[in-house]
Amino acid sequence: MRRSAFPSVTALVALLAASACTQDFDQFNPLPSPGSSGSSGGAGGGQATTTAGTTGTGAGGGEQCLNGDDDDRDGEVDCADDDCGGFTCVAVPEGWQGPGILYAGPAAADVDCPADFPTRVDVGGRDPVDEPATCSPCSCGAPDVECEAPAVTVYGDSGCGGASVTLPVRSEDCNNLGGDFQPGSYSGEAPDVDSATCAASGGEATLPPPRFGTEGVVCAPGPDAGGCAAGEACAPRELDAPFEQGACIWREGERRCPEEFGERHVFASSVIDDRGCTRCTCDASGVSCAATLTLFERSGCRTPVETVPFDGVCVDDPPPAVSVRIEVTGAGSCRPRGGEPRGEIEEGEDRITVCCAR
Repeated sequence: MRRSAFPSVTALVALLAASACTQDFDQFNPLPSPGSSGSSGGAGGGQATTTAGTTGTGAGGGEQCLNGDDDDRDGEVDCADDDCGGFTCVAVPEGWQGPGILYAGPAAADVDCPADFPTRVDVGGRDPVDEPATCSPCSCGAPDVECEAPAVTVYGDSGCGGASVTLPVRSEDCNNLGGDFQPGSYSGEAPDVDSATCAASGGEATLPPPRFGTEGVVCAPGPDAGGCAAGEACAPRELDAPFEQGACIWREGERRCPEEFGERHVFASSVIDDRGCTRCTCDASGVSCAATLTLFERSGCRTPVETVPFDGVCVDDPPPAVSVRIEVTGAGSCRPRGGEPRGEIEEGEDRITVCCAR
């Protein structure tokens, strides 16, 4: 089995204690909408909203709550500013990473992290998608056939009666009949197949990349935000779709969530990929053996006079013959088997737990 690991969070850059909040969320806006929080205040006396990329209307230009600057010049930055009521300082428990915002759904690669949450952490997923391997067609080469030794029975009378002699011979051997024996009839059966093999080819697997039905991505802030005590970071209270509600923390392994981060999401960070194709084989049931008898006027199989197939039919009144030769050939072809998709993708044992504030 082949083990395919999704990116681990082990090598993530440690987030600074005073982490950032966001300004520009591109196509998504995971922050509270205008007017959902905030109060009048600041040196300019203006109202600062918590919508991404907007500012207040006071003399200072309004407080942007996620950039680490005192935009309204009231001496307070980001989460410490009363204008940023839609944000809160989050203490990250020991051993956890965060804070960040979580997306959990299909096609996480199509989800962009907001500009002020630039660190993307792929935390794995759930429910692997069943996409089987594509198998190249199986084919079989020409058969390698071994036939049993054929035999011909030569009779002294017509109608395959009277004195007889059976001649088991190998292919292409010349058999002298002797000058005192003149056959009145003969018959021969087609020989059986002793063994037949064909070289099989094909059945190579093409595997779609493993993916989860539900994929998890955490977007972590940059280092610029401020306004929180040591060991805390500024984070939004509420988020808009497609992100989950609440600031989130994460850690490798399947863990219990700290009490203040009670919304638990567990993702598999690796998969076991057992997909492939069944082995190609060749069915040789379509291969057969054939034989022909050639009669010669002279010993040593010289001067042929007649050639007939071995088909079990009694041949009367054969021409005089002093020697005979039997030739054996293999015929037919093998039928390919196998080359079918097999196996599946399963969640690996590695887990990442993401816990979000309710």
